[in-house]
Amino acid sequence: MSSVADLMTTEVLALAPEMSLREAVEALGDEGVSGAPVVGSSRLEGVVSVTDIMEFQGSNPAVESPRAGQPSLSEELGGMGRSDMDPDEDPGAFFVDFWQDTRADTYQRLSAEEDPDWDLLGSHTISEVMTRNVISVSPDTSLQEAARIMSERGIHRVLVTRDGELAGILTTTDLVRAIAEGTIRAVEK
Repeated sequence: MSSVADLMTTEVLALAPEMSLREAVEALGDEGVSGAPVVGSSRLEGVVSVTDIMEFQGSNPAVESPRAGQPSLSEELGGMGRSDMDPDEDPGAFFVDFWQDTRADTYQRLSAEEDPDWDLLGSHTISEVMTRNVISVSPDTSLQEAARIMSERGIHRVLVTRDGELAGILTTTDLVRAIAEGTIRAVEK
């Protein structure tokens, strides 16, 4: 076993660029993978990873700013403000009455589709966060060369293309599994 073709996965989860980030997270979770190629109109457009989505989530506010025509928080609360509260009451109690999921963990908040305050991932698409500069190799690339590329680029997967078409994917997990099973040998220097 010496080429990418010998080890690559050919049945690849491919995501569409117009899918929401929420749909992407669900698809990746269902398949137990951390990234996938993005294919639109039968052509490879990029790759998206859980890291891309987490970086997007982390760089955006947890609650989106109100859009034009949406009531402000003060309007939603019927004009109530901090000054209307009982001074002996816990300040956090003010919000508990208005948000049903105050004690929910992050996963519950992200999976709550009915609450737009927690649906940042549902309102953005894969095309907004995907990496467009795809690192790919051909099926006849040596495993050592593919591993070198992955190591130098700090990536966990390379897409395998044949004549510009997606043919498969090779991941660090594929390489580690093959070494552990003795299918390939780690090169010693």
